[in-house]
Amino acid sequence: MSDLKNNLNGWLNINKEIGMTSREVVNVIQRTLNIKKVGHAGTLDPLASGVLAIAVGKATKTVKYIMDGEKKYEFSIKWGISTDSYDQDGKIISTSKRIPSKLEIKKILHNFKGEINQRPPRFSAIKIDGMRAYKLARKGEKFVLKSRKVYVKKIKLIDNVEKNDKSLSSFEIECSKGFYIRSLVRDICKKLKVDGYTINLKRTESKPFKIKNSITVKRFLYLYNRNKWKNLCIPIYSVLNNIKYVGK
Repeated sequence: MSDLKNNLNGWLNINKEIGMTSREVVNVIQRTLNIKKVGHAGTLDPLASGVLAIAVGKATKTVKYIMDGEKKYEFSIKWGISTDSYDQDGKIISTSKRIPSKLEIKKILHNFKGEINQRPPRFSAIKIDGMRAYKLARKGEKFVLKSRKVYVKKIKLIDNVEKNDKSLSSFEIECSKGFYIRSLVRDICKKLKVDGYTINLKRTESKPFKIKNSITVKRFLYLYNRNKWKNLCIPIYSVLNNIKYVGK
């Protein structure tokens, strides 16, 4: 463990806050530790929060293994409005007043379990001829992203309506890498023939990293300034020994 600390090789379990990009989190850690090799395992959208595993030093060589691991998310659907990005940041493209019932929602969820084909959102970081899809989408360019196979182990309706907002329904999901919650919300709404978009997206687990053991960037900086951050560095071997996978 002392060698890990001294050589700055290991993992940090960061709870990314809404508003920051995953790259911005990496940049903060990189500047703070003054180390060249820092990376993350699985991008979170700026509007998403939760577990962002940060690899430091030699741990960057093992990022692909964490990327392949099991993921868990919590999210809500805001009924009544559809946007071109499938989240609150997009342009409104249609509206409706109907809110699906709990029974309606539960009846269609089986369609999104197991191995499924999913088309990524146009507003994503996927590259098309060297250009990010979201940049092309913002320019109004016409293009179609190919569907890809992803795996859903579990999907659960937590509550049909939130206490403070009757137009929200909340879910939990356990899925494979490469899965887009915004695409799932798009497909759920299409199946139910209603409008809706993604809100309150949080990654609660990226095996073996869990939200309950994570810290915010602000907390990391606080501990770093007091020279107490090194105890947060998780050894590379302990991470690799605890990875679980979802899919075939």
